[in-house]
Amino acid sequence: MKALREYQIPYVGLKIGIHEFNYQIDRKFFEAFEGSLISDCQVHVKLELEKKETLFILNFFIDGTVNVVCDRCSENFDKKIFGDYQCIVKFKDARADFTNDDDELIFISREDNFIETADLIYDFINLSLPIQLIHPDKEDGTPGCNPEVLKYLTSSEESTPDDEDPRWAALKKFKNEN
Repeated sequence: MKALREYQIPYVGLKIGIHEFNYQIDRKFFEAFEGSLISDCQVHVKLELEKKETLFILNFFIDGTVNVVCDRCSENFDKKIFGDYQCIVKFKDARADFTNDDDELIFISREDNFIETADLIYDFINLSLPIQLIHPDKEDGTPGCNPEVLKYLTSSEESTPDDEDPRWAALKKFKNEN
């Protein structure tokens, strides 16, 4: 993809040692990924590529803010994220058939001229998000979610039907008889 070309690292001319790449990730980056849950962000990615004789070690340092949808009230809010991830890139032998079961190990062909990092950055930003996305509490300790939605949610949780389902009553009666 042309939009993600800047995330391709040409390794052919790099000397052995550590090389640093910095990326500012924003809305344009995530537009290139269909079905992305993230629509807007301001994330800084620092990538340290360590070139060795037979492999590359990629260290990703992610820090920034991502605009996400709250799981409780369905409103957008900015979530701070950070994370450190490592990935090892090795050359695959053309004669061997590798099955890549390890997420931290990637094989590339010797004919490739660059290392693709866009998918890795996308995955690592998503991995930096917590499983449950809920507005942080305000400074006074009250929930940061929309109060109208919270009022509706708490009222539906508190309301319990006074009438018992006749099927349950029949099952309880059957249980008590035995």
